[in-house]
Amino acid sequence: MKQSAVLLQSYIKADKVDELAAILDKIGNPASGEGEFSFKQINSVHFARWVIAPANEKFKASVIYSANVDGSPEAHLHELVKEVSNGLDAILSCCEDYPENPTNETRLSYLKKNSRRTTTFYVGAPGRSVSQVHEEATFHEDVKDFVAINGKKWLSEREAYKAIKDFARSHEKANDLKKLNPPPKGKGLTMILFLLLLIVLLPLILLAIIVLFLFFEWREKPFGKLISQVPEEHITKMKDQEDVIYQNQLSQVFETKPGLRKLILLFFLWATNFAAKNWFVKGDLMGTPTIHFARWVFIDGGKRFVFFSNFDESYDGYLGDFVDNNGWGLNAIYGAAKGYPRTYFLFGGGSYHLSEFLGWGRITQVKSNAWYSAYPWYGQQQIVNKTELRHNLLVRDSLSDKEISELLKRI
Repeated sequence: MKQSAVLLQSYIKADKVDELAAILDKIGNPASGEGEFSFKQINSVHFARWVIAPANEKFKASVIYSANVDGSPEAHLHELVKEVSNGLDAILSCCEDYPENPTNETRLSYLKKNSRRTTTFYVGAPGRSVSQVHEEATFHEDVKDFVAINGKKWLSEREAYKAIKDFARSHEKANDLKKLNPPPKGKGLTMILFLLLLIVLLPLILLAIIVLFLFFEWREKPFGKLISQVPEEHITKMKDQEDVIYQNQLSQVFETKPGLRKLILLFFLWATNFAAKNWFVKGDLMGTPTIHFARWVFIDGGKRFVFFSNFDESYDGYLGDFVDNNGWGLNAIYGAAKGYPRTYFLFGGGSYHLSEFLGWGRITQVKSNAWYSAYPWYGQQQIVNKTELRHNLLVRDSLSDKEISELLKRI
């Protein structure tokens, strides 16, 4: 089952911003499945959110709906219209150009008109539907119960493996579980060709980096606020949404720098998207193993872009992991966002000024007025491990001693 990214942006009527915020706040963080817009009625959703992108002197306020779903974006729009039409009406009636007496046909037309293309999309557990995630979790619990009852009988790891494998294959849902998607594999040849292309483009990349340094970087004006200088009221508002369940979410809105910076941004977003689809398919993005979904999308005609992610651990731990493992990549992408800490030769500086970077991160963060997780207590690596466990017990005929040890650790 392929996962897709859906993102809608609608401009809010000037006198309806506070009313809409109140409607969205009632849905919940994380959403319980009740209220005007029940995410639980939409079976294809892994994670979703409603966010208000704030107005300023350049941009009108807008509401953004973002969802990570099974199947195609168009199928999800049909599902929204079918399952939560009343919720859509309550929310989108606060927006410009929403039909006064909506029908399913006019609702769908409005959603399609306000859809935005996702430039870069990362899936931590590609191929697993919402249903598969839950089925593998249930299977894992059954295996754990069997081990808890019988574990003391086994004298070796191989004996334990044989007993667990026999139990798994006699499971009442074994035949259905065997048909679920296997753990994905990276496309090595495709990535070799991709790296060769980067080598061919290297002279242009180096030229762009030199031009960027000589004519742009030294002129840029970062926000220059350390994390300790960000208003406490703003940080408190953001932290009120964090550490409620095992997972967290992050919503950020940036103003895009024009010209060469934007061209470099487009290149690195394309490269990240390509690598995410073809190589980073085992639950680990550049050394960060906690991300369920992440996306970058241009809004407001490309003058702003957003970053939305769902991840395990704390906000500080999440950004810290990125800086430790991939600070240069953060600089390549977010150097195109106004206010970002000053970079040097594209990859230097920036996020490595950690306190300023964390301050910039909080300043650009916006409240996710309502957000939802279909499996709020599952960690990213737990999901990956449960797929490996099911596949190794039910599909593969034999394992090496090392693989058996790893399998038993997964249990």
